[in-house]
Amino acid sequence: MLIYEPQQSLEVLTPKGIGRVWLITDYGVQTEKLFVVIINDTGEIWEFSNKDIKATNNLTMGRGKWVKEGI
Repeated sequence: MLIYEPQQSLEVLTPKGIGRVWLITDYGVQTEKLFVVIINDTGEIWEFSNKDIKATNNLTMGRGKWVKEGI
């Protein structure tokens, strides 16, 4: 088992709303990783598997699209 604390903030979309990954737990190759996420709106701390969350748009990292206003 490995517990990893990311040094860079990672914003994710969860079933409970948008939050930030705090810890990632890896139990091995045959199990899903578990992400401990702090929900932005409520401050609640939840644990989600990788199938339950998605990284939010981040144009700097190439996730999402630029939108031109007025077009």
